[in-house]
Formats: sequence, C-alpha cells, structure tokens
Amino acid sequence: MTSETVEFDAGRMTRGQRRIALTAIGGYYVDGYDLLVLSGALLGIVPELSPDPGILGLVGASAFIGMALGSLLTGPLTDRFGRRPVFFASMAVFVLASLGFLLVNDVWQLIALRFFVGFAIGADMPASAALIAEFIPSRRRGTFTGLGGVAWMLGALTAIAATLLIFTAVGVEHWRWVLATGALAAVVLLFLRRRTPESPYWLRAHGRHEEALAAWRYATSGDSPPDAGTSVAGAGQPAPLRTLFRRPLAIMMVMLCVYWGFNNLYGSAILLYQPSLISRIVTPSTFTSLLFTASTTALAVILGLVVCMWVIESIGRRFIAIAGTAIAAVCTFLIWAGFGTSWLVLVAFAVTIAVINGGTSLAFYSWAPELFPAVVRGRAVGIVNMVGKTGSVVGTLALPSMFDALGAVAFLVISGLAVVNVVVTFLLAPETRGLTLRQLEERVYA
Repeated sequence: MTSETVEFDAGRMTRGQRRIALTAIGGYYVDGYDLLVLSGALLGIVPELSPDPGILGLVGASAFIGMALGSLLTGPLTDRFGRRPVFFASMAVFVLASLGFLLVNDVWQLIALRFFVGFAIGADMPASAALIAEFIPSRRRGTFTGLGGVAWMLGALTAIAATLLIFTAVGVEHWRWVLATGALAAVVLLFLRRRTPESPYWLRAHGRHEEALAAWRYATSGDSPPDAGTSVAGAGQPAPLRTLFRRPLAIMMVMLCVYWGFNNLYGSAILLYQPSLISRIVTPSTFTSLLFTASTTALAVILGLVVCMWVIESIGRRFIAIAGTAIAAVCTFLIWAGFGTSWLVLVAFAVTIAVINGGTSLAFYSWAPELFPAVVRGRAVGIVNMVGKTGSVVGTLALPSMFDALGAVAFLVISGLAVVNVVVTFLLAPETRGLTLRQLEERVYA
C-alpha cells in the first residue's frame, strides 16, 4: 500500500480523527469567545477610557484587521511548512496577547493587543480548516467543518456567561479580567494540540509518502505518533500563487470572497454591537441586552447543530448558503420596516443572528477547505478569510457611524447587500457534499 493508493478521507470515522478535528474546532471556539467577550467588555471600557466614536470603531475593528493579516500572511506558511507548526504557534500568540490585557492603561494599548489577538485567530484559520478537511472522512466532513461554526457560537455563549459572572460579582470596572479570560481556553488547546500529526494530504503533496501513511495510520488506528516536528525541515515548494487566479479556481475564489466578505460585513458588525444596538432600539437596560444577545446566540447554536447533524450532508452546503442569506435579507428588511415595533425588531434580530451564525457561516466553513487542492489550500483559505475579515473591519468601523447618521435605514442597506450575496452564490456556488477531496479535484477542476 502506498500513499498514492490511499483515500485519506474515505472509510469510517475513528477516535483519533475525531480528536484531531476537535482540537482544530477549538480554534473556532476561541474566535467566538474573543468577539463576544469584547462585546461585553465594551460596557466597562467605554465609561473608563472614553473613546470617541471613531476610536471605539477601531477598538472593535482592530482584531478583525489582525485576523485579515494573520490569515493572509500565514496561509502561505501552512502550504510551505505544513499545517501543524502554524496550528500550534497561533494559540501560543493568543495566550500571550490575552494575558496582556491585564496590563492595559490606555485605549491604544488595548487596540494593539486586540490586533495581536486577532492576528493569532486569523493565523489559526487556514491551518485548522485544512486539518479538519484533510483528516475527516468525506461523508462526515461537512458535519465537522460545520461544527466549527457551532463551536464559535458556544465560545460566544461562554463569553457572555463569563462577562455576566464577573460584572455581577465585581463590577464592570474589571473588564480587563474579562478580556484576559480568553487565555484559559487557548492554554487547554495548546496542551491538546501537542500530539497532532501533520496532514497526510500535505505530506503526500510534498512527496513525503511514508510520513503521510504514518500520520494517517496514527489518526485511524492509534499507532505511535509520527515525528510531526520534522515538517519544517522537510518543507517543499508549494504550487505558484497564480494557480489560484486561473479558471476554474479563480471562479471559486470570487464566489467565496464575495460570499464570506459580505457575510462578515454585516454579520460581524451586527453581532459585535448587538447589545448596544438593542439597548438603543428597545430598552436602556445593559444586562437585559446582554441576556438577549445570549438568547439569540443560543438559538443559533440549536440551529447550527440541526444544520451540522442533518442538513449539511443531506441537502448540502449550497442550499444552506442561499436560503440562510435570503432569510437574513428579509429579516434585516423587517428591522427597517418595523423599527418602531419592539417585538418585530427583536424577533427579526434573533432570526438574523441565528441564520448567519447557525447557517450561512457553516456553509463557508465547509466550502473553504473543500474547494481547493491541498497544494494551495492554506493560501486559498487564508486569502478568502482575509477578505471576510476585511468585511468585518469595514462593518465594525462603519456601523456605529452609519446607525447614528441613518438610523433604521442602516438595516435596509444591509438587506440590499444580502440580496447581492444571494445572487452571486446562486450563480457561482457548486455543491460538494459526499465527495472525497480527490473526487472534488477531479470533478471540479478537471
């Protein structure tokens, strides 16, 4: 048996494959925790540091700027040196930056640390996405890549719970401790990731066939782990970057960049500022708005689990992407149309958050690593995620000022962007459910 004859993503799911996938999914949990922990911490940051609206937007956007650069710069490293080195280093940087929040004295220190936290999260995305796709059997790949989105939401819920616990116990002036709690999950991940082997697909793509088989056997049968640390020394030359900008890969790049860019443009901004927006729209009670945010996120978790366990492998990614984005377009239109009706705004807000976090985002998490060959997978995911996080930067910078200037019309603009996203996805997106990575390369890129 040689690595050329083995379908690494065929067969049944094993305990080793599940463990590897869960350590990768943990990175999404950290991402979700980080975004919502800032959302709550802003309730203490704003009165203490008194940032003006522009600086406040930069506080929210700085992590997304870091994510964009982290994905862009480390995507090529995952193709050249392997998935594992970046997979481990990203969490180490996150831990150090999170602990730095305890020492913050001014808003610019906060912005700098938010950037480095975001850089670590962005760096983790290409490596984690590739490892999940390259270790999980094809018939379960959609479930586990989609579970990254569910883990993201569970991280968000945990962040809200931690924020409420700390603020209730010691007050909002302890927001530094709230931000630093993100280091706890990252430390656990560092420990769990230490024995993760290199991807067999990456090893085979670089001609290291014996090591590819050893990594695969370790994941599927529990044999002694291969020496995963040798991947840097044996790095090979990845395929040229221009490969991504030739048909048909270029079409997939355009589709995913538009889809993920728009999804993050309105999705991240709505989620980050949800407590503040709800307070201004419905009630002045701070903790009521946080509890509402927790409720919408819990609804998204339930929807996400349904999508991952049943829909994504039976109906497919394309249906989830198109239907979820269309629902988000309708709901944001209803927020604009019924702005003076509290119950309608609350329901529309809840459904919007649920379908974005529990539906449309899960389609992307499945598509991103599936739609590109192993030799360019890291760079492709890195570039697309960079575009998505750039959308988050624009959205988080623009939404506070746009809401102040336009009021409810801001949601009509969001609805229009979602409609554009539906059209592009309908015209360009393929269906990938049930296909092995080798079949995808042969069928989509033949």
